[in-house]
Amino acid sequence: MAALALGEAEVISWKTDGGPIEGVLLKPANYQAGRKYPLLVDIHGGPTGAHGNGFHADGQYWAGQGWAVLYPNPRGSSNYGEKFMQANIRDWGGGDYRDIMAGVDEVIKRGVADPEKLAVMGWSYGGYMTCWVVSQTARFKAAMMGAGLSNLFSMYGTTDIPGYIATFYSGYPARDTLALYLERSGLTYVDKVKTPLLILQGAQDERVPIGQSMEFYRALKDRGKTVELVFYPREGHGLTEYYHQRDRLQRQFEWISTHTLGVSSPTPAPAEKR
Repeated sequence: MAALALGEAEVISWKTDGGPIEGVLLKPANYQAGRKYPLLVDIHGGPTGAHGNGFHADGQYWAGQGWAVLYPNPRGSSNYGEKFMQANIRDWGGGDYRDIMAGVDEVIKRGVADPEKLAVMGWSYGGYMTCWVVSQTARFKAAMMGAGLSNLFSMYGTTDIPGYIATFYSGYPARDTLALYLERSGLTYVDKVKTPLLILQGAQDERVPIGQSMEFYRALKDRGKTVELVFYPREGHGLTEYYHQRDRLQRQFEWISTHTLGVSSPTPAPAEKR
């Protein structure tokens, strides 16, 4: 971190059909007003998580490389009251998706982001949203899905928190709920995916079982899409080992930079060799 130039962060807001939405915009280091920069959208987990206006170490790495980073807090996030937190029940991929996309439009409107150089990533629920985003729009040039949910039906049957998932879908998968589970799964719309996708996950993940990554990867490969899948040995739902964390940061930066900016750089050694 000592070698990085740091960017300035500020809380911004924008309006959607869900009301005012907040997020944190991290500007590139040495930001120049009037210049448009590549934008990375980083979606938090949860969905009842939230991005705060604190020090984002990973984001500062991107800022030091000339990227702007948007950390949106769409409906369903915590810190904005119970009503707001419950606003995405039975609506994953609905209002939350619109909130995130409106945030992207806001950063473009402010003249910070280049609309032709957009990328998106997230972990856990952020990985779900990344999976959903690339199945709904081709606006993003590259994406990283981390420990993401692709098939909510099989997710319910294999996760260690089935009750939590059921909370958002009016109960377990049954005749009257299954349609919603499938309707809000990115896997259902895999044919529409055009964005090059990097999938990363811990090999011992019980929260979001690795089948979620494998199902989406296989569906994309079968259709000739640009996709790469990496499992980190010994890791659960989050990465804890130093070299895995470092590999993740480097790998996702190189993937997104290559496909968004056309900047090619050598691929790091496979995680299992570290």
